[in-house]
Amino acid sequence: MYKVILAPVDLSPLESPALSVAAKLARQLDATLHLVRVLAPPIVAQTVPPKKVFEITEEDLEEEREECRQKLVALGAEVEGNSGARVHTAVKEGRVTQTLRDYATEIGADVLVMSSHSRGGLQRLNLGSVTDYLIRNTHIPVLVVKPDVPLFDEASQATARIVVPLDGSVMAEQILPEVATLASALNATVTLLHVLTPQTYAQKRIIQPGLPWWDADIATADAYLSGQADFVATRGVAAKKDVILNTDVPSAILDYAIRNRANCIAVATNGVGGIRRFVFGTVADELTRKSPISLLVFHPNPQATTDSVPGISEAAAATGG
Repeated sequence: MYKVILAPVDLSPLESPALSVAAKLARQLDATLHLVRVLAPPIVAQTVPPKKVFEITEEDLEEEREECRQKLVALGAEVEGNSGARVHTAVKEGRVTQTLRDYATEIGADVLVMSSHSRGGLQRLNLGSVTDYLIRNTHIPVLVVKPDVPLFDEASQATARIVVPLDGSVMAEQILPEVATLASALNATVTLLHVLTPQTYAQKRIIQPGLPWWDADIATADAYLSGQADFVATRGVAAKKDVILNTDVPSAILDYAIRNRANCIAVATNGVGGIRRFVFGTVADELTRKSPISLLVFHPNPQATTDSVPGISEAAAATGG
């Protein structure tokens, strides 16, 4: 369950979709939303009148800090007033990536919510250096919100759809508790997806169901997904399942999500498939860079994977996964 939500901001209008999602999650889960602005050296984002760096005084720096604090406090008050969520604000100084990582650890953040198109003080707060760093160097799920496909639509009350690719590995399955939390907060539907890839030359030449080897592999994959769906159900979320055939796993996942009008793709990274289909870390990297859809990406701690999601592997084994 998410009780502490962290949303890095740069006070840009482009980050509004991410703030809306973060606020809704905080309200629905009775969590505290932390808004943080990081000022990186030389700290000054805009000086009036313009000055050269060597002419900037400590008084200028303090003036800039205070201006950022005031703007962030005003933003926090606006978000709190509009959403009803509890909002805390903080201005930090230092290198953006490490400062965000350390602050997330300091407050015990359960999830990071980030915009994919922010600009300004947090330069490149997108699917680039900052997001990649946080995904790889923390064990906190990162929800990357894309503006083109809303994660939820308050106006239409449409149900959000989350697609969860699974490759059969314990590492990949660590995303499931995070998905259950997100789906519960957004009242979303969940589809567990397995991309079945050809293993032999004959299979690569003929990728179609109905052949003996495909029938057996599809049945095994379907049984495996049933075990994972049962686990998600224990968290109060019903999940559908689907098995598709393709040689290009990332493209197949994206095509499936777009075709089924998904609002989010949820994936764990750095896992090697237990069914030995592919290296899942590579797939997650491709998805984070190419997806037009919001992403929930989680880099679980390898030392904790055997304990953090109890019962999943047993469920898979019981169903033939």
